[in-house]
Amino acid sequence: MKLESLSKELKSKFNLENPRYLLDENIVCHTYDFKSEVSFQTDIEKELNGLNIDGAKLETGEKENQNFRYAVFTPVQNEKFSEAIIMLHGLNERSWCKYLPWAYQLAMQTKKPVILFPIAYHINRSPRTWLYPRVMNKFSIFRKIEIPSIKNSTFFNAAISMRLDNNPKLFALSGIQTYFDIVKLVSGIKAGNFDIFNKDCKIDFFGYSIGALLTQTLLISNPLNMFSKSKAFFFCGGSTFDKIDGNSRSIMDSEAFTNLRNYLLFNKIVIKNMLKMPSHYSRLFKKGWKAFLAMSGIEKYVIHRTNTFKYLIDRIKAVGLQNDFVIPGIAIKETLQTSWKNKSFEVDILDFPYKYSHEIPFPVTNKKIDDLVTQSFVLVFDKASRFLQ
Repeated sequence: MKLESLSKELKSKFNLENPRYLLDENIVCHTYDFKSEVSFQTDIEKELNGLNIDGAKLETGEKENQNFRYAVFTPVQNEKFSEAIIMLHGLNERSWCKYLPWAYQLAMQTKKPVILFPIAYHINRSPRTWLYPRVMNKFSIFRKIEIPSIKNSTFFNAAISMRLDNNPKLFALSGIQTYFDIVKLVSGIKAGNFDIFNKDCKIDFFGYSIGALLTQTLLISNPLNMFSKSKAFFFCGGSTFDKIDGNSRSIMDSEAFTNLRNYLLFNKIVIKNMLKMPSHYSRLFKKGWKAFLAMSGIEKYVIHRTNTFKYLIDRIKAVGLQNDFVIPGIAIKETLQTSWKNKSFEVDILDFPYKYSHEIPFPVTNKKIDDLVTQSFVLVFDKASRFLQ
């Protein structure tokens, strides 16, 4: 089936409110409730929540972020699964639509469940109003007036741009919250709390874009030793943050990204006292935070990153794209290029035979290139599936 047809079919059937249903004769979708045990709210968020522009209000999204549902695509079988893959998406995603065929293909080819887990304040963990053009365009216009030199300000990135420009700590806070959400999720799986997973189920990862950086943070810190055997496949991701350019109409505007980058790379970041978390998470915070800083690109943490990478060399494979300007393939290679004992990470840099971007590697709206897009999609997911098999 062509990618365009598969995307349409899955989009028409996908429903996070339905606990269990068939996507087709091969794949079942299960959905579950999740309650995050980590929370935060800053004065800046309260200030933004009170910001009113021509009747438009920027909601904080705290309610949606703390309680949400996630999906698991499983092959049709009667037995429980002893292995699973967590799929982590990119920055400023507001829908699962792009990822549905990705998860479906991985589940089909690996014969393993694929868990689509949303990063904090993304997709269904964010207010619906962040997607409304009529509302969010008012904030984009406001930013263009306030900052005449701004570039790439759009209704689509207005919410994340406003939030991160006013308080860049939110990037780190959201990442750490998701980090502990995944610790909770995997702890529950390994404890045997799910009817579809065996106790001590092995967890692997498919990380796209910023989802790859989050995966690296988890693998480097290895909380509770739960990822000692985990493998990870990265697509359009895997570089340190300093090599990323998030200035994009789909991600965030130029002002927000410049502010975020300067803050992460050139300031001492303190966030622990801004987090509310159970005591057992607090004990894990130090290793997780050090791993996050190691992936930021800050020079003092390079040795910690490279010393840990040598234990991951057989457990990570990455595919980057030549014409990706957000996380260039060469940036991924540079981050992972260090070799140990004549062994190095597998990094492939591909160049698809059509116009693509980091945000849309597989465009499905142009029927003239359907076959080429489908071939490229199959190429990437064949690589991913073989590695995660």
